[in-house]
Amino acid sequence: MNVGPYFRLIAEHRFRIHPLKWPMFVLGSGVSVLNSAFSLLQSAFFAQKIAETSLVAPPIFIIGHWRSGTTLMHELLTLDQRFSFPNNFDAFTPNHLLVSRPLLYPLINLLLPGKRPMDGMPLGARFPQEDDFALISLNAPTMYREIAFPNERFQKFAGTSDAEQEQNIAALDRFCKVLTIRYGKRLILKSPPHTERIRFLLKAFPQAKFVHISRHPYQIVPSTMKLWRALDATQGFQLPRYSDEQLRAFINARQGEMYRHYFQDRELLPPDQLVEIRFEDLLDEPLTLTKKIYDNFALDDFQSISDGIRKYFSERREITPSKTELSQADRLEISRHWKEYMERYGYSLEQE
Repeated sequence: MNVGPYFRLIAEHRFRIHPLKWPMFVLGSGVSVLNSAFSLLQSAFFAQKIAETSLVAPPIFIIGHWRSGTTLMHELLTLDQRFSFPNNFDAFTPNHLLVSRPLLYPLINLLLPGKRPMDGMPLGARFPQEDDFALISLNAPTMYREIAFPNERFQKFAGTSDAEQEQNIAALDRFCKVLTIRYGKRLILKSPPHTERIRFLLKAFPQAKFVHISRHPYQIVPSTMKLWRALDATQGFQLPRYSDEQLRAFINARQGEMYRHYFQDRELLPPDQLVEIRFEDLLDEPLTLTKKIYDNFALDDFQSISDGIRKYFSERREITPSKTELSQADRLEISRHWKEYMERYGYSLEQE
């Protein structure tokens, strides 16, 4: 974040920073100054070009709940060299990536861990990243801002307002233009919060395509709990002190809000703009399911990435999706909160 938005975020939360996190706050303060300086350079050299840039083609959005397989789908589609995507460097430097890349890319690549803390998947500056992280730096009101002060997200949970969503989409549009200047290709974007933004995304990108991926909630819920705890512990200014019950309640409520919007807004999409697949099916038949996407969106030359998909899975044979054993009570609770989701995508109480 730049200096102004960074300190406004801290001030909104009355500097409630845990003593052990003050070094991170001081480091972040210094980096925000650097970000602001680079941002001024990018604005000086590229402001007009960014404003005048049009996208090469409508973006393809990968959507679905956290831990449902959106990252896997993102990495598969971005094997196609005709497409571009925001990588980790882009997502964390959206205000200045056009001018700072030669200096900062090696540094970010060095600082990132080799694997993601929540699932052990490879991580590096070049890997695809969620664009909602870029929205944080662009001072948009994405819910990811809550990671900075994780203990307070439970005090004020509510759905995102239309005005806030419009701010998110305006920031996303700007980010897409910057990426288009950088890469000059069609964009593949992935971020779970987009799942509830269909009608807003269609205003900015009327011909956008959407790939929705689902997974059994018995695996999504415990995996999402692990995700939030990992992000909150490493990226937050507070030490997480919420209970498992609070976190599960937040996840269930957030899912309900997300899919209330998605199930309504998916009706706005004609068949050639939406493909829905299940994570379990994608693991079983990655080539068949990816070809289904290519055929539905009229994307030519699927053969150009089929070898890449085979290689991708061959190199990751040792990585298997984690599975959590749940008690019968936990299954019943999840089934109650995720009932519509489970019915729509064919998951039952008996399935693991």
